Amino acid sequence: MTHTDEDELLNSLTALAQNACVLYVEDEAEIRDELREMLEGIFSTVITAENGARALKEFQSHKFDLVITDINMPQMTGIELIQEIQKLRPQQAVLVTSAYSDSGNLIPLINLGVGSFVLKPLNWRLFLSLIHKELSASVSLARETLYQQRLELEVNRRTQELQDAERHLLRLQEAKDDMLALISHEIRTPLNGILGFTELVRTLSPTSEAQSFLAQIEESARRLERSTRKALDFTSLSTGNHSLHWASHRVDSLWRAAFEQVRERVPSMSGAQTSWLTPVEVAILYCDGELVVEVFRNLLENIAKYVGADKPLLLSFQQEGLWNRVVVRDNGPGFSEASLATLFHPFSTGNIMHHSEGMGLGLALVDVIMLTLGGRVEAHNHAEGGAEVVLRFPARIQERLASTKDTFPDDRP
Repeated sequence: MTHTDEDELLNSLTALAQNACVLYVEDEAEIRDELREMLEGIFSTVITAENGARALKEFQSHKFDLVITDINMPQMTGIELIQEIQKLRPQQAVLVTSAYSDSGNLIPLINLGVGSFVLKPLNWRLFLSLIHKELSASVSLARETLYQQRLELEVNRRTQELQDAERHLLRLQEAKDDMLALISHEIRTPLNGILGFTELVRTLSPTSEAQSFLAQIEESARRLERSTRKALDFTSLSTGNHSLHWASHRVDSLWRAAFEQVRERVPSMSGAQTSWLTPVEVAILYCDGELVVEVFRNLLENIAKYVGADKPLLLSFQQEGLWNRVVVRDNGPGFSEASLATLFHPFSTGNIMHHSEGMGLGLALVDVIMLTLGGRVEAHNHAEGGAEVVLRFPARIQERLASTKDTFPDDRP
């Protein structure tokens, strides 16, 4: 190594050790003082000890980037000192100096994992190189440890934030459930009273005008009752609080069940005709039957409201890749172009089907139910006239059942 190389090494070492602390252990006072003076020109802090026992006390009181120790010392040898140090800090950087190179000293050092050893009298260049090597490893370890500690602190902080957020969400969920129960009770109780007294007054007021007023009161109360039920169902499904009951169902059976429920409220729907464009025997879904009936019922209510009960309805079922498609088509005026983008949004208003009345929650509930079932809903105007609603159910469930050769019961009412 040339003088230039030596100067470069010393400069690099000085920069590396500018904030470092070293423990130098040597029992010979003259050597200790001489080397301490040299080390103070490199390290920001130098602490010395005359034997292993004193050095261990210093190590327990300070954090050292490097320990330089002799081997043969009174009270506690360098090997014993290294053993105790490794119990306290297994990754501590250590450099050993000794006048002896016999195997009795080297083998224990190797077993302790000490890789830096220099003989006395010291070779200055070798000594600096080994200090640079051990200090570089120590600084890298310190940086890695600091980074890991900061990372752990950040993880703990984020974990605490998530736990706090989860507890907050649980409290909000409990408050929401309490509010829904309160709303349900506070609205349905007076509604039942209104409907009951309406029926009672109807028997006491035989005039046609009174009967007409009472019919309007009853219809308004029934509408509010349905809106309340839809709002509660919408909220329950949107927050994932609805338990699903999966079973095999024929689509035409679910359609008839919904049709009967709507016909009870809209007698004019009795004359509505439904035509299947595909054989009903193959139109089978594995789904939550009650939810699909709710989908059909909301579609039929909107058809009765905006299209009329005298228009024929066309239904079809088709397997299309990963989806089973159920298509409901009417022969009404169709959707306005402006409404298609927000058709399934709750309380969308405007010129929906060439009417100014809002759609409320009906079609929004259809959208939420389809998402809950793993499907989706689309709507558009048919090229030959009328509106078309496409319900897409995931077919993977049906494919898995088909592979087990299960048969679907005919669940016609």
